[in-house]
Amino acid sequence: MGPWIYIVLLGVAAVLYAFMLPKRREESVSSERVVKEVENTLEGYMAEIQNENEQLVELVSQMKQELRAKQQEQQEQVSDLRQRMLVMEQKMIESETRLRTTEDKLVHAASLSADRAAASSEAEVSPPVDSIKSRYAELFDLHGQGKSIDMIAKATGLQRGEVQLIIQLAKQEESA
Repeated sequence: MGPWIYIVLLGVAAVLYAFMLPKRREESVSSERVVKEVENTLEGYMAEIQNENEQLVELVSQMKQELRAKQQEQQEQVSDLRQRMLVMEQKMIESETRLRTTEDKLVHAASLSADRAAASSEAEVSPPVDSIKSRYAELFDLHGQGKSIDMIAKATGLQRGEVQLIIQLAKQEESA
């Protein structure tokens, strides 16, 4: 083969290379487009994720605020209930004190009555000087007017149970 064949083959190779060169450019351009589209898609996805994260953060902060408000409300309720409980305990102590005082007075009155009953069995029956009716005249006036036990308790400042007990003792005193 002669040198001209080398030249022809070299020319054919150059022509073929020239035809293939634009295809490579088109392939590189299309791959660049794909890369740009992927980048745009990823950027859109990242922006969407960021928006969702911001919404989640806002939702969590709202939930925290609501929780704090509920906790504060519950603490106020607990404080109020504690205060009410202390007041009720104090009233209970006062009532127990009054009840003890009344019981002591009644025991004392009962012992006086027993002593007087023993003394009166020998002598003529005389009404006791320090009777329950004389000590609680206002109570028996109201009772005589037909007022209810609750109304008498409010008017005299005594407990309902105390009023009932005093009335019962007066009945016992009268029957003795």
